Amino acid sequence: MQVLSGLLPLAVCCVVIAATPIRQEGTSGTALDDGIKAIDFYLKGNTDLKCGWERGTFMLGLIELYKASKSQHLLDYAMNWAESYKWLLCDSPDANARSVTIGRDVPPGTHDADNQLCAATYIELYRLTGQSNQTMIAATMAEFDSEISDPKTTSYWSWVDALFMAMNPYARLGGVTGEQKYFDKMFANFNASCLEGPVPDKTYAFWSDEYHLFYRDDRFLKSTTFWGRGNGWAMGALVAALQNSPASDPHTDVYKSMFKAQAAELKSIQGDDGVWRSSLLNVSGYPTPETTGSSLFTFGLAYGINSGILSRDDYLPVVTKAWNFLSGTALQPSGLFGYCQPVGGSPEHNINASTTSDFCVGQFALAATQVAQLGL
Repeated sequence: MQVLSGLLPLAVCCVVIAATPIRQEGTSGTALDDGIKAIDFYLKGNTDLKCGWERGTFMLGLIELYKASKSQHLLDYAMNWAESYKWLLCDSPDANARSVTIGRDVPPGTHDADNQLCAATYIELYRLTGQSNQTMIAATMAEFDSEISDPKTTSYWSWVDALFMAMNPYARLGGVTGEQKYFDKMFANFNASCLEGPVPDKTYAFWSDEYHLFYRDDRFLKSTTFWGRGNGWAMGALVAALQNSPASDPHTDVYKSMFKAQAAELKSIQGDDGVWRSSLLNVSGYPTPETTGSSLFTFGLAYGINSGILSRDDYLPVVTKAWNFLSGTALQPSGLFGYCQPVGGSPEHNINASTTSDFCVGQFALAATQVAQLGL
């Protein structure tokens, strides 16, 4: 267990949490009902929750769905989960075991972005409970303050997934504390990962000015391989930054410009069925619909409309078409949400109507929260 001197320990593993009850009545809107249906179905069959990026994504979708629906059982479950981990960042053997290449260098322990996403849910719970219990965010603050003080951590986000995993808690922590240092650090790492260019051991150049999409990691630079879920992670990270950054933040225009450019590209390559593929520009090679990326795109595009960043006239048909597939085809009568690419780091063919996961359900829940605001 990693401990910073004088601060809370930052490492935990996994626990078993009692199954959540079937949802209570009182949700509003078809999209929210669909999101809760998928969450509840997953929870009925999965009680051994962990704290890594997969469950972190699930929990982020769950807590955002609570905020939109006010379904009390979701809040109760989230509080139980967070308290079981004592509000600590993740550092479990399961979270750290890598079955796929994730980037050039994997930072250790709680410096690993995959172990930080759980904090986004902690921070949302801190907000929801009146921001009075500092224990809820103490470990997260300790970790991020230590990263701010260490310049070498700027190069830690060496795979595009890390943008979503780390920017969600960084942006939220900046939002609840009002401290600009968290927004500045977030942009420094984002800049090193996406924008400056392939300087060895410093920057990774994930953003393609030519294609207006993100490379998954620097193995794919200058190719036309753009991973669907990887671009979903990136769009979700941009949403986190835009939602939480103050109007005075000097980096907002960069995020907004990239968000709009990516949105336009996604609009142009949307499938006839409404969703996207695991390889965004190679539809013939990867013809199966894929919902981990598509859910995050739907989440992001719907947020863009709701926030006024994107034109409703231009993008509402895109979101409607995507949501029709997600809620009408991928979401099955049982509540199983399918067509999810399993854990991986590049386009794959291992996708069908029954492939599902905790993180995919969380991504669908995120989409539901923004789609509901559109009245779909």
